[in-house]
Amino acid sequence: MTEKKTSSKKTVVKKKASAVKKPAVKKTAIKKPVSESKNRAKPRKKTNLSKLCTEMNKVAHDAVDREIIKRFKIMIDTCEEDITKTSLTAVVKEPTGIDLSSFHESLQPYIKHYLFMLKRSKSK
Repeated sequence: MTEKKTSSKKTVVKKKASAVKKPAVKKTAIKKPVSESKNRAKPRKKTNLSKLCTEMNKVAHDAVDREIIKRFKIMIDTCEEDITKTSLTAVVKEPTGIDLSSFHESLQPYIKHYLFMLKRSKSK
């Protein structure tokens, strides 16, 4: 003969806390300093550099140009400053009278390549 084992169930009874009540703790929201919230601000759009990039796309001819434009877009996203509108119009409309030293060092190769692409497209 085999015997069956029966499982015994235990009931858990919750006991009420003692009659002594603890004082309620008021939760206050911790405010972050203003300087930290400024760091999270949306990055400014560099509209003039983006316009220069679209102008470069219009004149682009081969894969090398596309690669340079791709790198220029990455540089636009990482840089902090934008060029002025007057300097943008000078680059786009009057490319022969541009002084490259007036631009930041990181922008000079891209503007120089844009001028090269303009000369190349005029010669064809």
